[in-house]
Amino acid sequence: MKVLLISTNSLPAAPTGPVYVAGAALQEGHEVQVYERLFANDVEGELTSRLREFQPDVIGISIRLVFGDEQDENAPLGTRHTDLRPRVKQITDIVRQNSTARIVLGGPGFNYYARDWLEYLDLNYGIRGEGEEAFPMFLKRLLEGGDIYSISGCVFRKNRTYHAVAPCLVEDLDRQALPVYGLLDWKLYANKNITPAIFTKRGCAYSCTYCPYSKLEGTRYRLKSPQRVIEEAQHTCNCTHTRKIMFCDNNFNTPSQHAQVICETIIAQKAEFQWGTGDLRPVDVTADFCRLMEESCCFYVNLSIESASEKMLKSMKRGYTVRQVRAALESLSRSTIPFGASLMLGAPGETPETIAETLRVLDDYQIPGGVWVTIGIYLWTDLQDVVVQARREGVLKDDHQLFSGAVYLSPELPMSFLLELPEMLSARQGYAVQFNNPSASCTL
Repeated sequence: MKVLLISTNSLPAAPTGPVYVAGAALQEGHEVQVYERLFANDVEGELTSRLREFQPDVIGISIRLVFGDEQDENAPLGTRHTDLRPRVKQITDIVRQNSTARIVLGGPGFNYYARDWLEYLDLNYGIRGEGEEAFPMFLKRLLEGGDIYSISGCVFRKNRTYHAVAPCLVEDLDRQALPVYGLLDWKLYANKNITPAIFTKRGCAYSCTYCPYSKLEGTRYRLKSPQRVIEEAQHTCNCTHTRKIMFCDNNFNTPSQHAQVICETIIAQKAEFQWGTGDLRPVDVTADFCRLMEESCCFYVNLSIESASEKMLKSMKRGYTVRQVRAALESLSRSTIPFGASLMLGAPGETPETIAETLRVLDDYQIPGGVWVTIGIYLWTDLQDVVVQARREGVLKDDHQLFSGAVYLSPELPMSFLLELPEMLSARQGYAVQFNNPSASCTL
């Protein structure tokens, strides 16, 4: 079958999900192409031409985000809320006008809002969860005339009713297809300073109140072997003609032994690539681990601190202490690894005093890569504990707000303080701020 995968993302990022799913379809013998909206100058013209030339039988539409906040110096508080749904609808409208191919929705932005997306786009089928096995199964059954409505993770509308089959987790990650970055023109991504990304595991043993991953992917870690990680990294670097790779895990260094062995294997095999990660948890970040990262050619890490207030770390269920935050900062500061840090402010219980506590800790260290601060927590799904609290506090008045851009901000943060906070933080050397604004329909 001819399969066209469309990445609807319009914010700079590697299309990690689509290239893994494309690899899975390609491995099963299908002819696969990928269309990337990110670089489109004329979406309608370009996509129409691709549809007419390729004549796909199946079109998988990957939805990364539903909404986002983009930095804009002219906007109030320095960022503006961006509703990304119309951009996805533009894609599906073009597809339906120019193709009779079967449309399948998927991607991380689809996982939390499957029913909403089917209704919003007036479509009837999608796949939630991990698609490396489910999507090829869908193609096989479609080709053979089998039952597509019992596939793991599928959601569908039939006879005016909504149905959902529970997703299944991919157990053996080493046996899955390699990501096919070779289907993309990576020069376009390199021009936007985007680094190709792979993941080394799935699952998360933590239960942070704002994060749905442990409930979505399970609390048991499913690990790729170090050899497989290196194979994927080298394959991806060869396809993209780059020597750098990002590990896009939720917490690269947990479990710590897995991260250590990956570093040791890279060193032992003298692998010819550099690696980085945007999510290093302040747990077991010791001098010895930093030496391993240095020797394995780590070019950048972001330390996901989120808060350095003991009260807030407990409230957010982060699973570490301020002492561990300091230990991680000290170890990284003594290393040669370029590193940054990230904070998340505004969770339940946040006050001006807890923010001050966090900033006082960071003031004790030089952070060469700067500090990225997010103010406000996006509310996506019941898989986030904070959503339950938002309902209880009356912050979330209607669950339909989840699909249009609801944001939680601690009611203990005075409005006058919040209005001044972005400017105050931006004035600090090396700090960048994203204030997550609710959409107009979700004014809190």
